[in-house]
Amino acid sequence: MIDLESGKKGSSILLTLNLAFKSIGIIYGDIGTAPLIVYTGIFSDPPTDPQDVFGALSLIVWALTIVVLVKYVFIVLRADDNGEGGTFALYSLLSRHSGLSVRGNVNFDDDLTISKHNSENVNSEDDLTSTKHDSISTNDSQESPNFIKRSIVVQNILLAVVLFGSSLVMSDGLLTPPISVISAVEGIAVPAPSSTPAIVPISCVILFVLFLSQQFGTGKVGSLFSPIIFLWFIAITSIGIWNISQFPEIFKAYNPYYAFNYFARRKDAGFTDLGGIFLAVTGSEALFADLGHFNREAIQISFPFLVYIPLILVYTGQAARLILDPTLIANTFWLTTPSEPGIYWLVFILAVLATIISSQAMISATFSIIYQSMQLDCFPRVKVVHTSDKVEGQIYIPEVNYILMVLVIIICVIFQHSKNMVVAYGVAVAFVMTITTVLLTIVIFVVWRLPIIVSIIFFCIYFTVDASFLGAILRKVASGGWLTLCIAILLTIMMRIWRWGTVRVIRHERSRIFELNKIFKGEKDFSNDNNIENAFHGITLENSNEIILGNGNENVSTDNDIHLSRSPGIGLFYSDIGAKIPLSFTQFVKHFPIMPQNIIFINIQTVAEPKVGDYDRLEVKKVNICEGIYQVTVRYGYSEQVSQGKEFLLQLIELIRKIDPTNKNLTHDFNFEDGFVTYVVGQQSLCSKPNSPWWVKILVSIYMFIYFNTRKFYSNWGLPVESTVVVGVNIPI
Repeated sequence: MIDLESGKKGSSILLTLNLAFKSIGIIYGDIGTAPLIVYTGIFSDPPTDPQDVFGALSLIVWALTIVVLVKYVFIVLRADDNGEGGTFALYSLLSRHSGLSVRGNVNFDDDLTISKHNSENVNSEDDLTSTKHDSISTNDSQESPNFIKRSIVVQNILLAVVLFGSSLVMSDGLLTPPISVISAVEGIAVPAPSSTPAIVPISCVILFVLFLSQQFGTGKVGSLFSPIIFLWFIAITSIGIWNISQFPEIFKAYNPYYAFNYFARRKDAGFTDLGGIFLAVTGSEALFADLGHFNREAIQISFPFLVYIPLILVYTGQAARLILDPTLIANTFWLTTPSEPGIYWLVFILAVLATIISSQAMISATFSIIYQSMQLDCFPRVKVVHTSDKVEGQIYIPEVNYILMVLVIIICVIFQHSKNMVVAYGVAVAFVMTITTVLLTIVIFVVWRLPIIVSIIFFCIYFTVDASFLGAILRKVASGGWLTLCIAILLTIMMRIWRWGTVRVIRHERSRIFELNKIFKGEKDFSNDNNIENAFHGITLENSNEIILGNGNENVSTDNDIHLSRSPGIGLFYSDIGAKIPLSFTQFVKHFPIMPQNIIFINIQTVAEPKVGDYDRLEVKKVNICEGIYQVTVRYGYSEQVSQGKEFLLQLIELIRKIDPTNKNLTHDFNFEDGFVTYVVGQQSLCSKPNSPWWVKILVSIYMFIYFNTRKFYSNWGLPVESTVVVGVNIPI
């Protein structure tokens, strides 16, 4: 047993180290290629006073230390939500620990953010229907409601802030790839000025290939990219040391005195220059958003040892050369790179490859954010492909990938030069970093339950830092920063409308869901009035060939009941929201005079494991008070494709026959060709009332436009088209 545990621990360490190395090629490309543009972004003109260079370097060093190393790597990464990072993860974390459902603010036991299925105790065939299912529910609330739970206003503000923050990260993802790639390709123009017209076409081709490679998955891309970024960090470390050797006194800039002196001397101009300093830490938020692609330990190993030191040395080396020759500010990185052809072109190739990889950080972050937003009903359904059996967060979203590709190439063509993009770059990230600080301040108190003084100290320190960067960055809005802000605002509006409509659909469906024992009453003794009133509360099974549907009122008479005949066959009713009895069922029986002899309610769950074994796939429960009615939970791993075709149905029939031998309607050789299997799914549509306000009508129109142009929850389940019935429900608003 000890050897087994030791082996597992050793395997876990090796996996973490492997992820740590792979993380270099995915999440550090952005922050790792920032040396290409930082000093050019700080100084618009050559610095005439060496104290300015000392001050700028001091600010860069302490920004990397305080913001990235301390805040993000060792504090923010601890605020993950089941391994996922980003603003949506913080929102989900706060919601669960405040006793709020992330779906429509309605608490249900089946509303899960993560499910883990344990089948170790399955020892016989009888255990197939009684396996062990552990879950983390959204009801992880504190004993007494906190200020989030008590205030609807706070909940709405929190959601709005999170949506805006996530939209900002995605909008920033449109600028990171073009500015990174173009800034590297521009290096070709230093030794060969005649090649300048080719910079944009070459950049577009590189980006096109990058986006096409996303289909192979983050893990495979990271395996390819990590050695390249590792060589890039070795290269900039070597260049930094070479530059430092020409002016070793530059190490004095590590003294924070020079940072304070910078502001004292430059005053307002020094505050404005913070916008350029901020470029050195812009990859921080992607580092957090990409957490799901790796894990916390991997990042906490890779950044301090493989990223932080090379960055400090390369910035120090560039500052040393700027003191000796301020004119190098025109293109600091390339003009401080050794000019020997062999070295220069090797660095150029590595720079181009590294900037391609830096684009990967924001692409992966965008995928993660959209996936998280879908889980929280804040984004329309898109196809999500899990590309790893080991890491759940490694995903690929085809539609989003190609939309990003087109928009990024358009931005390349419009802006032409990296210097034109620098003025617009960083606005979104500065907002997000500030939002992260605010949310984490609440997490420290609400989730980690540390003394409130700890939250206050954290907030005072980091909000001051983030607000300073944000204030400086906002001066870029008129010069081009408006682009990312406009995109973020549009995304926020779209996500808010989708959330608004989806919440109303969920609430409507859940408010009309009955428990099985309230719908199916079984045969009753109608000798007294009380039994008559209770018997027809829902649907009453009168005999094997007929059921009676009541109108749901407490005092219902048999005159209002709907008599439904039962016919041979199987009816499978699917729930979109994890409910036990889907609304599509109650709507179906109101409009059709025939019910199948076998009614199966199916709830599909995705668990936090890559694959689910055959023993754990199905959980079937017989509704004992009625013949031929079953409740089924189907579990799939996150890397598996949901399949509900003929093979699944055969497996389901065999399991039902084992737990219910009295059912003679389901035979081993059940005939699928006669059309006796009906798959019933629901489709809820919002519609505005005639007297609804004009703004409600606009919101409903926009929501329904998005709804009809997005994927349905059953799109890729393999349901036979000819046997699928869509039951529509209009929900008046």
